Amino acid sequence: MKDDRSIFGRPVSRRAFLAAGAAGAAALALPGCGVDNVYTDDYPNVPENHVRLPKHGKSVLILGGGFGGMHAACELVDRGFDVTIIEKSDSLGGKLKSWRDPGFGVPPENAPLWKGYPRDHGAHAVWGFYNNLREFMGRHGYTLWKMPSQMSMYNFLDRDGTNALMGGEETARPGFFARLRSLEQARRAFSIIAGEEIPKNAPFLRKMLSFDFSSQRQRMALDAVSFPEWARSVGMPDRLIYRFFGPTSEMAMFDHIDNTSALYTLMLMSLGTGSPADMVIDVFMHPPGETYVAPIERYIKSLGGKILYDTPVIRVNVSGGRVMSVTAGDEQAKPGVKQWKCGVCGSVFDSPTKPNRCPVCGAPAIKIRPLSAKPPAEYTADYYLVAMDTEGAREFVGKSRLGGDSYFDNIMKLSTTGVFPVNLWYHNCRAWEKRFPRHIDFFPSSFKLLGITLNWAFDGTIDGKKVCEPIVPEYGSQNINVIETQIAATERVENADDDLIAKMVHEELSMVIPDLPDPTDWYVNRWTSYSPQRVGYEALRPPIQSPVENLLFIGDWVRTDHESVYMEKTCVAAKMATNILLDHARIRDGKIKILKSGTPSALVNLVRLLESPLP
Repeated sequence: MKDDRSIFGRPVSRRAFLAAGAAGAAALALPGCGVDNVYTDDYPNVPENHVRLPKHGKSVLILGGGFGGMHAACELVDRGFDVTIIEKSDSLGGKLKSWRDPGFGVPPENAPLWKGYPRDHGAHAVWGFYNNLREFMGRHGYTLWKMPSQMSMYNFLDRDGTNALMGGEETARPGFFARLRSLEQARRAFSIIAGEEIPKNAPFLRKMLSFDFSSQRQRMALDAVSFPEWARSVGMPDRLIYRFFGPTSEMAMFDHIDNTSALYTLMLMSLGTGSPADMVIDVFMHPPGETYVAPIERYIKSLGGKILYDTPVIRVNVSGGRVMSVTAGDEQAKPGVKQWKCGVCGSVFDSPTKPNRCPVCGAPAIKIRPLSAKPPAEYTADYYLVAMDTEGAREFVGKSRLGGDSYFDNIMKLSTTGVFPVNLWYHNCRAWEKRFPRHIDFFPSSFKLLGITLNWAFDGTIDGKKVCEPIVPEYGSQNINVIETQIAATERVENADDDLIAKMVHEELSMVIPDLPDPTDWYVNRWTSYSPQRVGYEALRPPIQSPVENLLFIGDWVRTDHESVYMEKTCVAAKMATNILLDHARIRDGKIKILKSGTPSALVNLVRLLESPLP
């Protein structure tokens, strides 16, 4: 008798069929499919990570006080290390920092002590699958602005008017059938976006679900092709590539989908399919510099940590296979020349008068001050942890003359990408609420400039009912729209001034929201040092431990061999580096338990038994 068996419309062997049946039975056995509660909590609790070790005399210099540096500092001071952060700007936080700008918007009446509305790098999404970042936050008592269950960030809108929604349903339990419902919802949305019915057994759906990060062969093969190349090879319609994955790429990777590797797009999909809750997007409490960065700074100092601000790292000095010291300070000072320093990005530039904005990042004049040169000095420690972005790491490796080893040579090959967040203030305006009564954002496609776009002035009201607190407390009670769009196609406007960029963005917004008046005010941030996820980059990424025994690197651009992306990956790298330094220092206690990013899924494991993402 012929032995016909199939799953998702695909014939399978008897052995695979039996294995899949066993996995499916396990998935159906319990509503939560056997998942540990640690993966169902907004802020996973890992008791063994709550550690406070006594001082043991080992010291660490953290070179860079951005997102990775400040998280690593917290973990290390908790475990008894003497920690010093060397930071080039005037505050911690990196791309999470914020400040107040009295020059933006319409000031409130009768507020003599008002310091300005908050301004930052742009919206920071915290996906539900960021388990390690959320574990850190829960351990330290920090919370996020939680997306109301009635809403979803996944509002896809093409210039031709095609609109598809995903999410916005209750995601309380990560059960097997909840996963099936969310996958079916995604399939229906894909059909709307593609302009054609996507079959339930479409090969590209199976192949997307089957990606297995633990397979080195899959990772390297998918790293070698762009996402559109891979997608076409498995039958994905072009409209879906550019109208769903295109906007998603620009939001998450700040790059055009044609440039991004299939690996990172499939990783993002893989991390989000374990549970409906994995793709929920929350955001940092606003403003993040005051609600998150400042408390972390206080925590580090309370445990004896030190922070040296306005101290750019120049180079490390290596001898005998070890770093002996770091040289840091202002080397750009020019006697007799009027120089200025940006407190946001740390850039130094010449100008006979104080500029209205930083020519590098666009920060306002309030964040620019005369350069008070700090002469270069030597700093020493037992261990050195480089926590810089790709651009900073390249400069650091070059000045330290660390070339000649493939580890450091590969760092020099990594490039950067950028994003220009544009914020427009519309006074006496509720046009957004009229156009999008149940959404705070939309993912645009086919526009020249518009990227992920959201209304910062959402007041927490849906259908006349208060469902949550405002995103930005200062905006919540005002009759305004404050709309941000993130331009990933920066090459189209990099030579334009802020006024022209704001005008062009307003014109495109008016196509979507016809009732918008002219903006009252605007600002443009220019960030050019993000880590791209381009073809071939996985092969170049260095591991955390460098060939120099006491020199480590962390960030979202290093290789961790742990399936994670963006801020979650940076947090994972900081935890891994802490564990490495505990080993170097021969300290047996205090190891950090690192969680899987995303929810373990028997359904996904079942698909991996039957399918491969490789064409």
